[in-house]
Amino acid sequence: MHQDAICDLYLRLSLDRDGKTAIERQESDCRAWAERNGLTVRKVHIDRGRSGYKTVERKGFDAALAAVTAGVVGTLIVWKLDRLSRKGIGQVGKVLDDIEKAGGRLVSVLDGLDTSNDSARMVVAMLAELARSESRNLGTRVGHAKRYLRSKGQWIGGQPPYGLLIDPKSKKLIHDPEHVVYARLIADEALAGTSLVKIARLLNEYEILSPRGGQWNAASIMQLLRSPAFAGLMPETETVETDDGERKYTGRVLPYRDPETLDTVEVGEGVITVGEREQIIRTLESRTFVHVGKRRPKPDGTALLTGLVYCAVPDCGRRMHRVGVSYQCMARRAGNQCIGASALADAVDQYVTEQFLTKLPALEPDDPLLVAIADRWVHRVDPETFAKRDALTAEIQDEEARLADLEDARYVRGEFSGAAAVERYNRLSERLRGRIDGLRGDLRRLPVPSVDVSPMLDGVTLREAWADATNEDRRERLSLAIDRVEVSKGVRGQRIIPEQRIQIHWAILPTRRASIVNEPWRFCGPRAEVGSGSPSPTEVTRVARP
Repeated sequence: MHQDAICDLYLRLSLDRDGKTAIERQESDCRAWAERNGLTVRKVHIDRGRSGYKTVERKGFDAALAAVTAGVVGTLIVWKLDRLSRKGIGQVGKVLDDIEKAGGRLVSVLDGLDTSNDSARMVVAMLAELARSESRNLGTRVGHAKRYLRSKGQWIGGQPPYGLLIDPKSKKLIHDPEHVVYARLIADEALAGTSLVKIARLLNEYEILSPRGGQWNAASIMQLLRSPAFAGLMPETETVETDDGERKYTGRVLPYRDPETLDTVEVGEGVITVGEREQIIRTLESRTFVHVGKRRPKPDGTALLTGLVYCAVPDCGRRMHRVGVSYQCMARRAGNQCIGASALADAVDQYVTEQFLTKLPALEPDDPLLVAIADRWVHRVDPETFAKRDALTAEIQDEEARLADLEDARYVRGEFSGAAAVERYNRLSERLRGRIDGLRGDLRRLPVPSVDVSPMLDGVTLREAWADATNEDRRERLSLAIDRVEVSKGVRGQRIIPEQRIQIHWAILPTRRASIVNEPWRFCGPRAEVGSGSPSPTEVTRVARP
């Protein structure tokens, strides 16, 4: 088969630092195994600084799994099984099932495992559970070490707040001579009641860089001022217990308290005093809405274009949010250097809504916008299947590019001359064409969830559904047809003229899929309710060209 001699590598490192299990070492060992076994490495998927135990997004893992389960490659190689996952047989077992179903195999170099061998699965299950147990034990040991260091008042890791450094001997915080004066300026302005936005603008105006080297904004100022370490107190990130009994970080940082005395623990010098911190926090809390310690769902009245509307001021392009009765540029409100576009929200909403409700019923069945809408909708129905389809589509285009370059090399650049060279060209060309044909066959065999967008072409049905829908449902539908809405800067006191200040960027089918997928849309089956939530596979139908 076309993929049997091709493999992908998956590499992962929880902490992105040098060492014996560094990414470079993993890749070297995996490539050596592939070479010894006559396999060609197609692509290397990497997750740096991503845990295999915690529930976090791993784009490299997702891409590697999609490639092998779609049949793009026949083998997925990992350096060690715990690089793939530390979640036990629950996740690893599903991965094995998916790979086996696709006719592929998983290889673990250091463990000496190859799932093409039937006896390997039992060993994989044992190692997967062992990796999960090791992660739990490691978490326990790290927790004990952190508690010990906290009890000694020593910094336990991470970047200290702006204006502070870590003393290499005592492991306590000391003033950073280069930045502490600016850190104290921030504190003095906050104590004087200056808004965070104005503080950010002041720093940006004088080109004082933030800790990450960019501009300051209100959020970064607030995070700094609320940090316990900014006042010389030991910080601790709050955790909550999840439904499965594990601990999850909330992102909220509080002063650490000794479990026996319940007193806060000092960790060195602070830029502000504990009393000043309490005063600043009282001021900040008086300006914000308190959720009584709980995360509340967004009310139904959330702005219609949230996540879709952007500032059109040159060199800005940041998102706009509804503030009061207007959409306002968040870069301007956060203190960044943007003149800031703003416009009456109702006027923008009405214009975009009318354009949406008018444009869609006027579309022809083969209109590119309608194809893009259907493509987005069907991707939401079955994301796992389309991850495989997208992996195959990308590989087909890459292989076609290689074939085109090979043909240019012979017929344009004249790099293949002589009988032996022509024979080599024919061999390479035949191999590429065979792989492309194989990939196209795999793509045709994959199931294609279908979608019926015909209700969107019925003006009456579309408007009735829109009238009955919530703002969340309306945003869902708008995001199918619209990439972004840009609002330019207006003139104060002048009435907004939507056609002059609002530009709608309608959806476009991604180039890769548009160039490979030759499947026209027609409408059949039951009519999907446009105003309802996300469609289900039973509500929609799509037919591809045989």
